[in-house]
Amino acid sequence: MATEIHAHAVLDLLREQPMSETELRELVNSEFGEEVRFRTCKLSGFDLDSLLEFFIKREKVILSDGKWTVNAARVCNH
Repeated sequence: MATEIHAHAVLDLLREQPMSETELRELVNSEFGEEVRFRTCKLSGFDLDSLLEFFIKREKVILSDGKWTVNAARVCNH
């Protein structure tokens, strides 16, 4: 069974250091494993691809100079 991690863990990685999509994918896979699943405050069952789509659609991450960074104005604070 895959581990389910809160999506804020991925956002926290980007808060620490903006990175490219490739860098983020590599770090997430090394930190949490390739089979990891993510949950948000209201939803669950995201794989990394669907989580990144969710972040982009909801403008929780923004692309700046080829690096993704957290859009703090769009992220809840808990």
